[in-house]
Parts: sequence; structure tokens; C-alpha cells
Amino acid sequence: MALEVVSPPEPQALELAAQYSVEKSFVFFVNSTTRSVNLYWMDFNGRQELFQALKPGAGIKINTYVKHPWIFRDKVTGERMHVKNKDVFWPQVSRIRDAANNALWISFRKLVAIHLPIRSLRSKCLWAYAEQIFENRTEILDQLIIPQTVKCDLKHILVMIEKHQKYASMR
Repeated sequence: MALEVVSPPEPQALELAAQYSVEKSFVFFVNSTTRSVNLYWMDFNGRQELFQALKPGAGIKINTYVKHPWIFRDKVTGERMHVKNKDVFWPQVSRIRDAANNALWISFRKLVAIHLPIRSLRSKCLWAYAEQIFENRTEILDQLIIPQTVKCDLKHILVMIEKHQKYASMR
């Protein structure tokens, strides 16, 4: 039984928008994290279109197209989740040879596991701490006696969380 996965070259990050395609891709997204994750389809203008939220362990079947990128974000913090250690998922055509007729190919649904990004211990600690202090960040940041570079990185993460929550509340 032969298996074929057709992989188009991945567009550059600047082209993170859906492009016209007639090649269908059938996927089953599974949230393998312990967090709720928002699934976003990148539209033809490069805007994130919220498709659905997945609870930890949940999955969803999606029919999409090659050249239609997807991204995944932590529902609370907006932190990008990964698929195969990448922060953008580019669907592929997945086909298998028909056992009855070797000349025919049959499309099949591909399992796609969403997972946490692999980060340094420093980055992981900063994200964890930012999530804990987010509600009282102004008072806590002023009182912290830590190196300025660490404080700056922590502020950056807190700003990203704040932007995500404002964006999410507008939808």
C-alpha cells in the first residue's frame, strides 16, 4: 500500500495569507496541550479568522485547502502553539493508493497534533510568571528586583497577553 504526501514549498512568513487553491486537504486537528487553544485560518488578506476553540484533548475534522495556512493560539494568553515544531500549519494533500485499483489514489484525513512550543527554560519561566502576575502586573513589575533585561522581556510578554485579550474581547 503506497502512501503519497504532496508537500508544496512553504511560502515565506511575509506571505502568511491564504492563496487560491483547488487542492483539497482533509485534516483532524487534535489539541495535545493542557490549555484551550484557538484555531485561526489566515484569510486571503492575512487576517486571523477565529475558526474554533479546542479544549485540551479535543479534536475537530476540517476540510481545507493547500496554500491555506492555519495558526493556533493559547485562548487566554495568545501564545502561539505549534504543529510539528512550527508555528504555522500549511495543509498538504494526503493520498493513499486504492487497493482495488493501483492506478487510483484516495485522499485521507491527516492527524495534526497541536502542541506547546519548545522553548528555553528562561522563556518558559517568563511566560509562566507573566500568566501569574498579569492581573496585578503594574504594581508587581515596579516592585521586582530583577535584571533590567529580564524585566524588559517580561514586560514584552505581558504586552502580548494584553493585546491578545483586547483583540479577543472585540470579537
